[in-house]
Amino acid sequence: MTDTIATDSPFTEDELRVLRSLAGMVIPPNEEYRVPGADDDLIFADVITTAQGNETAVRQALQLAITVEQELGATLSATNTHAYDRLEGRSELAPLVAVILQCYYRDDRVIVSLGMEARPPFPKGFQVEQGDWSMLEAVQQRGKIWRDV
Repeated sequence: MTDTIATDSPFTEDELRVLRSLAGMVIPPNEEYRVPGADDDLIFADVITTAQGNETAVRQALQLAITVEQELGATLSATNTHAYDRLEGRSELAPLVAVILQCYYRDDRVIVSLGMEARPPFPKGFQVEQGDWSMLEAVQQRGKIWRDV
C-alpha cells in the first residue's frame, strides 16, 4: 500500500510555482474575451491533476524551466522575455504544454467564450460536418498492410 493520498502532489513547491508560471506564460488571461489564464486557480488545479498522469515528462520540462530561471537569475513570468526566448520551441516542454492546453479548453468559462454550450458531449452529442470521404480512396485501394497473427 502507498503512503500517498489523493490530495498529495508528486511535485515540489518549487516545481508547482514554476508550473503555474509556465501555465500563465502559455495562456495568459484575456480581458477582451473575458477568459482567465491557464494559471487560474480552477484551471491550475486541473493541470496539477492531469500532469500527474505524465509525471516523468512534466518533471523534465519543469527541471528545464528551473534551470533557465537559475541561469537568468530571475523567475519565470509572461513579461520575462529572456526566459520566454530561452524556452520557446523546446521539445522538452511539449508534454507540459499539451497538458496545459487540454485543461484550459476543458474549463467551462473558456468553452462559453468560444460560443459553445458548456456541457458534456453526450448524450446530446454535437453535429459534425461531413468531410470528403474520397480522400481515403488511396488508403482503401492499398489493401492489407498488416500481418495476421
